[in-house]
Amino acid sequence: MFLLGTVGLQPALTQAQDVELPAGNVVRVSNCTISDDRFSFNDVVERAKALDFGDTAPNMVWFRRPIYASPEYQNQFDFQIAMYYPSYADMFERRVASGNDSYGRLPISCDTPYVIRNLGSGQPGNGSGLADQTALTMSRCSLSEGFSIRDAYGRISAVQAGRASGGDNTMMQMLLPGLGGGRFRDFDFGLMRVGATGPDLAEGLDMQRNGFRASPTSNANEPIFSCQGRSMFGTRRIYQAAAN
Repeated sequence: MFLLGTVGLQPALTQAQDVELPAGNVVRVSNCTISDDRFSFNDVVERAKALDFGDTAPNMVWFRRPIYASPEYQNQFDFQIAMYYPSYADMFERRVASGNDSYGRLPISCDTPYVIRNLGSGQPGNGSGLADQTALTMSRCSLSEGFSIRDAYGRISAVQAGRASGGDNTMMQMLLPGLGGGRFRDFDFGLMRVGATGPDLAEGLDMQRNGFRASPTSNANEPIFSCQGRSMFGTRRIYQAAAN
């Protein structure tokens, strides 16, 4: 179990009072299997990149392949699809217009999708953005009694700022339940840590392993939240809309 919310608790509470939760992105997530054994994951990625993404496409599409995940996940699925939209309204409008045609042109089958809100904190790579191929970790987190999602986001923002000042090129993201899926029954939110590149994520994990702390340690009695079940995925950018 990871007690990220324990470190520097009192400063984080002060900051949380001044931190507003951002609207964040709306992300449609599906877990998928490759249905034709003639295709590898890389084959599916290349075929997906060749799809015709038009006006009804999401702002971004990422494929996430498990590297370290639960045996249950790896036995059931080959990868995850994350489609990013700026709002629920945009997602509804574009999904109605596009339907599920794109899945039909890929040799995959996917489970019932669910929707989350993705609240980012910081910019990976000191603002340079994400490489087309990178890596991330995901954990399931639960609030301690008496603390709120806003408190937790304030803590995450403080840790993100401390890591960035120490040269860590990773970005932290809070994942909140949106629609469907039932994925958040046993915890309050997800926590994702994304490297600007795969090596950047590894270097950030090593900084933590070697004792780097993003903020001064406090002897507070109770953590804001605790996390467990950390998994790692390799990610491939399939599509990103041009910036306006």
